[in-house]
Amino acid sequence: MKNFKRALLKYIRENLGIYTIVTAFFMAGIIAGSVLLRLMDENELAEMYTAVSYYIDVLKNDSFEVLKPLQLLRVSYQKNIFFLMIIWLLGLLWIGSPFILVVLLLKGFALGFTVGFLVNNFALKGLFFCFAAVLPHNILLIPAYIVAAVTAASFSILKFKDRIAKKHADRNHFFQQYSLMMFLIFLLILAGGLVEAYITPVFMRLMISIL
Repeated sequence: MKNFKRALLKYIRENLGIYTIVTAFFMAGIIAGSVLLRLMDENELAEMYTAVSYYIDVLKNDSFEVLKPLQLLRVSYQKNIFFLMIIWLLGLLWIGSPFILVVLLLKGFALGFTVGFLVNNFALKGLFFCFAAVLPHNILLIPAYIVAAVTAASFSILKFKDRIAKKHADRNHFFQQYSLMMFLIFLLILAGGLVEAYITPVFMRLMISIL
């Protein structure tokens, strides 16, 4: 346990700067997603409001066909495992770091847009609905996104330094560590998908009655 704590503290110290940058990009994406709502055409916003209102009405009428666990699980795994694969592949490239930040920025953008839309259109009720529909699984998924981006960016930067220094170092050990870390993140994403499919809908059912 002591060795694990020392290794964890060392890892955090060595990657603190990258964690700061990655988190800043993710937060910037969230902010950008919420700001975009103010720039959208009123007709587009009205169409989105109609679609979301219809979805909420379906839930209010106790028709939970849209919350089928297996379907939600499949969609969650498709989008999140695809994200992880993209991040993993970009980490193998010596020019991958900027693209990793862009991908994470887009993830934050989608989240910020969703939360911003619900809060702007449904006020306090929208905020409560966000806690039920967005928060539970993202408690696991957001850290998974950030750690995956940091891990991939660190490995990409290592390859970039080798290229600049014109080294041909043996990175098999680092690659094994990199792949192991990504596998652990993969397990976290699997857990997040289970929460999104089986636990989040429960909170949505409890919260939907106030909208």
